[in-house]
Amino acid sequence: MTSSLIAEREILHVETRPIPTSRPIPTSPPMLRFRPIAGPALIAVIVSLAVAGIILQQLVHTPWGLPGHRGLFWLSTLIAARWAIDRPGTAFGIAAASSAGILAFDPAMGVHVATYLAAGFLIDLVATAKFVQRYPWTMIPLAPLIFLVNLINPFVHNLAQSSLLTVISGMWFYVQGHLLWGIAAGIVGMSAGTFGKYMLRRCAGRPPTPLNPIVG
Repeated sequence: MTSSLIAEREILHVETRPIPTSRPIPTSPPMLRFRPIAGPALIAVIVSLAVAGIILQQLVHTPWGLPGHRGLFWLSTLIAARWAIDRPGTAFGIAAASSAGILAFDPAMGVHVATYLAAGFLIDLVATAKFVQRYPWTMIPLAPLIFLVNLINPFVHNLAQSSLLTVISGMWFYVQGHLLWGIAAGIVGMSAGTFGKYMLRRCAGRPPTPLNPIVG
């Protein structure tokens, strides 16, 4: 009986030692050191390309002869940049910078750049809606409705040449074109924006979690 008690005491006083692992767990992977820098750099690239693209599409003549076809370029760019960066005021900021650039190259554009500002403001407003954030692809049917702000330009232009009733009766042709090109711009913009958001999240350098492990 005494020997068994002594044995139990010796077992209880045995010093516990850590179990050696096969390899050390990396505490600061090299990939996490550079990703926080890559994120802002990629945002700067997206904004720069968006501004340059909108300015270029306005300066380069595209003889398609279809009302609203330019929206495939500039509206999709605003949607893509806003959805990729996912920050309030992104679309309006890009629209403002693009408008300033367009006026610098072509001052005759004048108030025509107001459509970029209006569209950028509406895109930012719609993107902050909880319903759109929960169901992102609802931006596609909303894009042609936003694009209708571009009808200001042909309306004012035709009103200077014809009566109000004549202009209103002939606007349906422009409305159809803007709705079709608006849908196309929504599809292109959301596709590019979703891919851009995915790339930005990869460059964000998330810490390892059970749902997002990083194998050393």
